[in-house]
Parts: sequence; C-alpha cells; structure tokens
Amino acid sequence: MSKYHIHDLIELKEILFHDFQIINKMRSPEPNKIKLLSTLFSINPNSWRVVGISSDALEIFEKNGFQKKSGMRINRSHITQRFSFYKSLLEKNTDIEDSETFWNLYYENDMTILASASENMSNDHSIFENAYVVPQDERKLFQTSGYAWKHRDEEEEFLKELFQLHLSKKQP
Repeated sequence: MSKYHIHDLIELKEILFHDFQIINKMRSPEPNKIKLLSTLFSINPNSWRVVGISSDALEIFEKNGFQKKSGMRINRSHITQRFSFYKSLLEKNTDIEDSETFWNLYYENDMTILASASENMSNDHSIFENAYVVPQDERKLFQTSGYAWKHRDEEEEFLKELFQLHLSKKQP
C-alpha cells in the first residue's frame, strides 16, 4: 500500500476516475492494468475499509487481550475479490460516466472484514454474512495503515464490547 494518500475526498474521486480512464485505455495486457489499479487505489487513505469482524477473529482478539499482536493470523478479507472487481471495472468503462459514479462503484466494492487466516483462505461466503458490523462512525475504527489497520484504544474498547455481545448470543 502506498504511504502517499489523498485526503480531500473530491480530489481523490477525480484523480481515481481520471487515472482509471488512462489505465483502461492502455494497450498493456489486462493483468498489468489490474496491478496498476491496485497501486492507484492505494492512494485512498482508507482503502480496504473494515466493515465487519468474524466471530473467529473476535475470539482470537479476546485470547490476545483485544490487542493486535504479531502472529495472530487475522486478515482483512475482501468481501468482493479485488482481481475480479478490477477486471469488471475495466470491462464496464463505457458505463462509468463521471467520478461520482466511479467512486460509488469502487467504494461499494472495497469493503473487508477482519477474519481468521483460515476463514480468509476458505471460499465460505457465510463469514461475510455472519460478521459483526463495524460501525462507520466518528471513531474511524480499524483505519488503513499500509497492508494492515490501526489498532488503538478505541479498537480495543470496541472489541471488548463486541465480545460481550458475542458471548450473550452464544448462551442459551
């Protein structure tokens, strides 16, 4: 992920759309264009935004005192697989007329959940459907930090509260 981000949302939308159009017009093979899109989207300061957390990941966090520790094997799992989404974007180019349409399509397909590594590798889509929701509010939980996410006191408190909810759902 890029350490260079564009924080002004209007500017970000315009640049992403502009540069997407250029990439799509290139004569390079599609896999190369997809790699370029991946790099381009990294200028979004909250790409791969976390919108949920699996119960397995929540239990791993609980075992680690709700802290983020090396070797936990928790990943941001993409709800929509990036390669297939980027490929579809390249195919839809003529349907995308402006930066707002482009942004909405990109934004709706750039969501992840925190899941265990084994869940992330499985093809079981129920992990997404059964994930606990991470609110998209003023706390800005699990913000992007390189290929990982920021894990502050706010995230730890949220995970503790969510774990209590998780326990109450498990009890008969």
